[in-house]
Amino acid sequence: MTYSESPTINSLNTLLTSDCFPEIQQVLIFDNSNQATQPRDLATRFVYQHSEENVGLAKAYNYAIKQRNPKTEWLVTLDQDTQLTNAYLKELLSKAKTLPETVVALAPVVMDQQQQISPVRSDTLRPLHKELPKGDQIFSKNIMVINSGTAIRMAFLLQIAGYNEEFPLDYLDHWLSWKIFSEQKQLYSLKSVLQHELSVLNYAEQMTVSRYQAILRAEYSYYLKYASNLLPAYRKQLFLRSCKQFLTGKINYGRLTFNFLITGGNNGN
Repeated sequence: MTYSESPTINSLNTLLTSDCFPEIQQVLIFDNSNQATQPRDLATRFVYQHSEENVGLAKAYNYAIKQRNPKTEWLVTLDQDTQLTNAYLKELLSKAKTLPETVVALAPVVMDQQQQISPVRSDTLRPLHKELPKGDQIFSKNIMVINSGTAIRMAFLLQIAGYNEEFPLDYLDHWLSWKIFSEQKQLYSLKSVLQHELSVLNYAEQMTVSRYQAILRAEYSYYLKYASNLLPAYRKQLFLRSCKQFLTGKINYGRLTFNFLITGGNNGN
């Protein structure tokens, strides 16, 4: 989509145009589209960067880190389809000033219509079928938050050398949540609730086979190298998923899933 079609940019522009929230110094629009579309009529705090190739999230976030003002304390990452609110920004800025330095991430409760998609449990492969974490809490383990709406301390990002480009798009949020806790840091879940469309909830209807293959690569790598305690359960899940896909006529998906189960995705197809 273009910048003018983005719920994130439109909602944030409305909130910033009135010169509110002076703490927000700059908003970087990183455009992965084939064609550059220079924004117009946005608040002066917006800056624009177009990439000639689709580099994904991790490289875009790392670009933002490199372009930071030396005094920048937090980086807030946003997808293009998250509806921001005044209450969220107020709570985010208030908590950023008062929480202890051991808390290196602040994240809202994020809903896809009526389904909470963040935060969720990270010690299970079925996070939406478990009791979901609540807002207004500090967590020290077993929680995953999505990238959009999450604020990360810049000092922590520099400490861990930025975002892991092994995950250009999918499972980058899983890796970052895992990294926070592996470094003995904490994550705070805000009370504020945001709406966001998560396409992977309906992959069979909305996703190409190549997109699904990219997700498989990322999740296999994540469970193999990082959350390795869940690898046996993940392999079992792949087998059951492939069976369901074959039985329901999703042959291409089933073939891909079974190949990843057997080869780990190293078959090159």
